[in-house]
Amino acid sequence: MKNFLKVSLIIAVFFTAFVANASEEDFSLKVKSEKGKTVSFSINDAKNVNLSIYSLENETLFGEKINSKGIVNRTYDLKAFPEGNYILEVETSSKLAQYAIKVVGNTASISEVAISETFKPVFKNENGMVYVDIANADKSDVEISLVDEFNTQLYTETFNGKATISKKFDINQALSDKLTFVVKYKNQIFAETIATR
Repeated sequence: MKNFLKVSLIIAVFFTAFVANASEEDFSLKVKSEKGKTVSFSINDAKNVNLSIYSLENETLFGEKINSKGIVNRTYDLKAFPEGNYILEVETSSKLAQYAIKVVGNTASISEVAISETFKPVFKNENGMVYVDIANADKSDVEISLVDEFNTQLYTETFNGKATISKKFDINQALSDKLTFVVKYKNQIFAETIATR
């Protein structure tokens, strides 16, 4: 009964809608040149980009934040990198993409195509109605959970085989000052905390 009351405070209504916001800050990466252990690439339509290079053991080797409009050009000298495979991660507010970097002998190369690409969920709060939109082109399983400020789970639902997911939550009657929406898919966890008052 207690769980029923908690869930009844938050009304979740499923509706189908195309996720237009997911592509607002979309970007594309183009490899410009590879010479020796130096790789050059450009990122089109970039704004507030985080670039990181990771080892396959998920150790951060390099990170850079870029605030720009338009095209971002970067050249990385990987001479200090031992032979092996690495990941270049490009992240904006709406998208997370990973590219393979390979260092062999005195050469380095970067994949032209992303090895992983995830559109982040879009959260929008309008007058106590919270909208969660997810572009999920490969139709992987998506779990949406809602917890209060005391980490009490108020809602959870898993969606299977859906290319777009849109949920609407009415938080006007919430008893907590803050609610956190947690979205899990493609081995990623995205969270957004929203004040209710």
